[in-house]
Amino acid sequence: MRPSTIEKQQKIIEIATALFLEQGYKDTSLDQIVALTGGSKQTLYRYFSNKEGLFKAVLVEKTKSVDPIFDFCGKHGQSVRESLQQFGHAYLHLICGNPILGLFRIVSNDFYCNEEFSQLFWQNGPRRAHAYLVNYLEQDVVQAQLSIRDPALACSQLLGLIRQDYHSQAMLGCELPPDEVLAPHIDTCIDAFFMLYQRR
Repeated sequence: MRPSTIEKQQKIIEIATALFLEQGYKDTSLDQIVALTGGSKQTLYRYFSNKEGLFKAVLVEKTKSVDPIFDFCGKHGQSVRESLQQFGHAYLHLICGNPILGLFRIVSNDFYCNEEFSQLFWQNGPRRAHAYLVNYLEQDVVQAQLSIRDPALACSQLLGLIRQDYHSQAMLGCELPPDEVLAPHIDTCIDAFFMLYQRR
């Protein structure tokens, strides 16, 4: 695929994302997207087939925002506790803000009976985050400090501790508290996780 084509597709995805998040899926039309991209509807159909195809492309592209919150995995000299604290802050901000939060709302509201879209979001977003964290918990540097026999279970427990009610509140339109409020919460979650899995 030519660089110019990739650039055009990316521009369409970015504009479509902004409109979907602002107006919702149902109230966003292809005509609006075409008007803002400056292209033609024929080009849009050629790239994405239809509106659903475009939304699929948005889901795949924007759920990649999960990846950067695991940058700590490759950092040397950072303790496991520090890494998990860093992750906790990034994870909360990710799931309680756009684009992830807005896309979650759209999939829940407009595609709740559509297994294909539900799985696309789940596998590329929450499931991928879960897999990344499981992989980190399996590393020797973690296992040297914590006794984790079931990394998948430990991952779910840690995510649940961090998430608590913040994600549900965000879904209802509540803003995430400032970092000075979140920091003690994250610290408490990591303390509880270490107490549960510390080597004895």
